[in-house]
Amino acid sequence: MPLPHYSQDQTSRKGRNFEPVQQSLFEVTILPPAGVQGANMLLQQVNSISGMEINKAIGTQEQKFKFVTRSFASQPESTAIDLAVNFSLNLNDANEAYVYKTLKDWYNQIYNANTGEMGLKKDYVGTIIVTQFNRKGDIFRTVTLEDCFISSGLPFLEGGDYSDAAPQVMDVTWRCDNFKEELA
Repeated sequence: MPLPHYSQDQTSRKGRNFEPVQQSLFEVTILPPAGVQGANMLLQQVNSISGMEINKAIGTQEQKFKFVTRSFASQPESTAIDLAVNFSLNLNDANEAYVYKTLKDWYNQIYNANTGEMGLKKDYVGTIIVTQFNRKGDIFRTVTLEDCFISSGLPFLEGGDYSDAAPQVMDVTWRCDNFKEELA
């Protein structure tokens, strides 16, 4: 007699060999605001992303009547998304830390620490597109995050460590106001 957990498995029956979703099969396209150069190189330096919580926890409200408690769905606490991206940092042939330079140009449109100038939202928001695909390259999910701006600092060589020879990385967080999710 076959074991029920094998014979009842709907994902691996003959003709149904389903594929797992793999975390490493994604692509991040970052479209900064006008005037920020070097965005085409950002895609190649992304190591990981986190914080793409588009399905927020729904709050609850309670109402009591005598000894009975009734619960109702409430609103999410926040609809904004804080997307964190981890980048590898490299130097190009001109000895420029081009990822940092591109992100610094974007950051300066929000707040320029050298001059104290602050920008208008219409001038410093961009778009981030996260695409997930299978091993064959077929896209099954695309999330387009809109009205995104850098909300973290730019921690580039905030200190040094003579005993660490690992390549420099940098974590940057964007606040995104809205999104659009497309599923295959």
